[in-house]
Parts: sequence; C-alpha cells; structure tokens
Amino acid sequence: MTVRDLVELSYLHATPLAGESGLDRRVSWAHVSDAFDPWNWLDPGDLVLTCGYIVPVEPHAQVEFVENLAAAGLSGLVVGEDDRLPPLSEEMLAAADRLGLPVIHGAHEVGFAQYVRFVAAANAREENQSFTKIARVHGEVMASLREHLSGTEFVNRLSRVVRCSLHVLDPTTWEPLVRGGTLPDRDWKAAYDAEISRSSGRAPFVMNLAVGERSALTMPIPSEGSACLIAFPEGETRPQLAVLQQIAAACALEIDRVDAAVERARRAGAGMINDALSGRFEPGVLAELFRARGLGSDLRVVAVDGRPATIDRLARSWLIHDVPFLLGEIGQIAVAVVRSTDLDASELEERATRSEWRAGISDVFGGAGNLSDAVRQARWALEMVSPDGAGLAHYGEGSPSFLPRTLAESKLTADRVLGPLLEYDRDQGTELVKTLQVYLESDRSPSKAAETLFVHTQTVNYRITRIQDLTGRSMRSIGDVSELWFALRALALAQTSP
Repeated sequence: MTVRDLVELSYLHATPLAGESGLDRRVSWAHVSDAFDPWNWLDPGDLVLTCGYIVPVEPHAQVEFVENLAAAGLSGLVVGEDDRLPPLSEEMLAAADRLGLPVIHGAHEVGFAQYVRFVAAANAREENQSFTKIARVHGEVMASLREHLSGTEFVNRLSRVVRCSLHVLDPTTWEPLVRGGTLPDRDWKAAYDAEISRSSGRAPFVMNLAVGERSALTMPIPSEGSACLIAFPEGETRPQLAVLQQIAAACALEIDRVDAAVERARRAGAGMINDALSGRFEPGVLAELFRARGLGSDLRVVAVDGRPATIDRLARSWLIHDVPFLLGEIGQIAVAVVRSTDLDASELEERATRSEWRAGISDVFGGAGNLSDAVRQARWALEMVSPDGAGLAHYGEGSPSFLPRTLAESKLTADRVLGPLLEYDRDQGTELVKTLQVYLESDRSPSKAAETLFVHTQTVNYRITRIQDLTGRSMRSIGDVSELWFALRALALAQTSP
C-alpha cells in the first residue's frame, strides 16, 4: 500500500501538508515513534507516527530532520494535534516538497492505532515474505553447523538471502571478526564514528551511513565484545530490518565459534611453549610438533606487554587470517611464536601504538630447538620500549638503559636483590615478587595494587612489610625502590620459563 491509500481513507481524516509528490511512496509498516532520530530505528518504507514533540523547534533543525527521514527511505511523517508539536516552519515544508516526503496532519479524533491496523492488514502478504527470508537465515545457520562452513562462506550465504554485501567487524578497531572476513575502507569507519557521535556515543538499533554515492546500514551484533554488521544493498531495494536482525544474531553465533577456536589455540599454544621451554621433549619430537602446527623454520618470537583484551585481539587477528601461531605467557608477558614471513612489523607497531602496548621481536631462528634463546631476545627487545610508552623494538637495535648487558649479569642482579623473595615464594608458595611488581607499577599505592591483585589492602601492606624485611630495602628510600625496580626488570630478562 502507499501513503496515498491512507490519505484517501476518509475515516482517517489525514491531510497532506507537504511532499505530495511522494504520496505514492510504499508503506511497509506504521510506527509510533518517540525517538528523536527515528531514521536509526525504523525500516525503509516505514511511516512515522508522532504527536510531534520529536520534531525540532528551530527551522534549520526541522529541515535536517526531514532530510534524515528521506535519506533513510522512510515513507512519510504523520504529526498529530498536540501542544508539544512546535510550529512547522515554511523551510521544513519546503524541504518536504523538495524531497517528496509526505508530511501529514493526523486528526485528533483518530488514534494512531487506526493507521497501524490498516497498514498491517494491507501488508500481511509482504510480512509472510519476511518470514520466508528469516526461515532461510535459520536454514543457513543449520547448514553452517552441518557442513562446517568457513566464516566467509557462511556470511556469503547470508548475503544472498538479503541481496547485500555483508561485513562482520569490530567497529572500534575496524577489524574483521570472522575467518577470511573483509573490511570496508576506512572512510566508512569515519562515517560510522560520526554517526555514533550524533547518537550520544551509543549505537542505535540501526544506522544509515553514506560515503559519496554509496549507502549502507549498520546494526549491532549481540556479543560480549564490540561487534557490528554492515550491509551494502546490491540494488535499490534495502533489506528488511527484521531479516537483518536475524542475520546479526546468526553472525553472533559465528563470532562465538571464532572465540572458542581462539581459546583452543591459546591453550594448546601455551602448553607447547611451556613444554618446549621446560625441556620436556626431545629436540626431534619438539621440532615435529612445531611443524605440525605450521611452524617449521624461519620463526620469530614476539614478547608483548599489554592488557589481556589486546592480546586476545592479536590472537584473533592471526587466527582469522590463517596465520599459524603459538601463544603463551611468561610472568606478566605474553610470548608468541610466528613465522617470520607472517610478521608485518609496521602493522604490528601500528597496532601496538593504537592499543597502547609494548612489544619486542627476536631475530629469526631456525626451529623449536632455539626457542629459549629467541624468547630471551624478544624479552630483551621489549625492555628497550619504555614501560610507560607504546611501540615495538627489534632485538639488536640497542641495549636497555641501566640494565645488565648479558643474561648472566641479569641472573646475578636478580639473585642479588630479589634472591630472598624468590626463595621465599618457592618454599612457601607465595607471590611476593608479583606483589612487588604490581605495587611498584601502581605507583606504590596499596589500594591500586590490591585492586589489581584482587586482595584486601591490608594484605598488600602485610606483603610489602615482608618484602622489606626479606630484602633489607625500604619503600621510603628512592634508592632502594630504584634498585628493586631494576632488579625486577633484570629478572624479566633472565626469565624464560612460564
């Protein structure tokens, strides 16, 4: 049905005020809206019903309001008789005429429910078509589970249902979230960020984006992390939001599958790195295990000091792009093994700077038997990046300031200053060294350290007192604090076992 059909129903008493050239616009549904940005919540073809308070007061804002309604493909605007309706300016009505967007006066004695009932009855057949497409989406989900489709194959099948090019991505980092996923260029991120700013920093149910002559729809994907679906219509017909919502839910399942795969890869990688550094396998066996993971020769180690979420994103990126990797932890530092050819240093440095973490890269090494040396090199390179900064360093580019120059010197320094703590932790099963590290990184704030360690503040105070007793050094002495800090960094350089 069309807007004209509604206007010609005498019992609705609907009077066109402007935009009569658009009376033949198709009406797919009628919505009573209290959103000040209804174009971000409704489908193309929807008719907006409002008592009027969502209409801006200023003429220039009213013009922009009409332009946004028209750009979103909405079929028209029905305003009721209400004291909250501001005067409709000549500029607004002229814009409606120019855009062919019907603006209709709704009689006070006719409730908006009458519009909704009539449109629902007229479009029941078209709603059945939506249900058919939703059923196809569910069928593709079942096929994906049955046929073990890759992320790209699954998304491509969903694209054919709605005749759109679909992208599943993290809008914050602008990275794909499914295997083999592709990205729109960065102009679309700028458009997305601008629309988010206009929406008070929160993504609405749907957003309409435009870059040049192209347009797209975005919809949040229900996920633990930041995720959204971007749909580029392949023709003039835009996808129905009810169907697109089902596709977003289906993509959430695919994201969960990737999350599970990342977790499995991390657990397996951590175990293998741990076994390799602990010498639990013969060199030949270890080399075969590495080759089975696609890590034969020409490898590098990357040591990363960053938040857990940033490490997860790095692992996800490698898995999505089919990059073989092992990822484990040594103390507070993440350690990854990757092929040298897969390591794009400029991309990794850009990622480190953007996400505010530090990374060190070892020299190329031949295979699993040289892993311990490569880990030391990566840890050494990491110390060349300021603990308060972000960035990337390669082994051999320099020497960490004020720190031991060799592995032997690192062990000697750590044992001389921290030996009593290391021995106490080993004998008593305590975490005094970790507590000292967190305490100093927290600017010697017991409350901040307690929050990081998930213990009571008094527990931190007790441990610090014990640390002072065992080391003979005081937290009130800048010299002692400096010595403890450099000893911790020397320990990190010497440490190669998880």
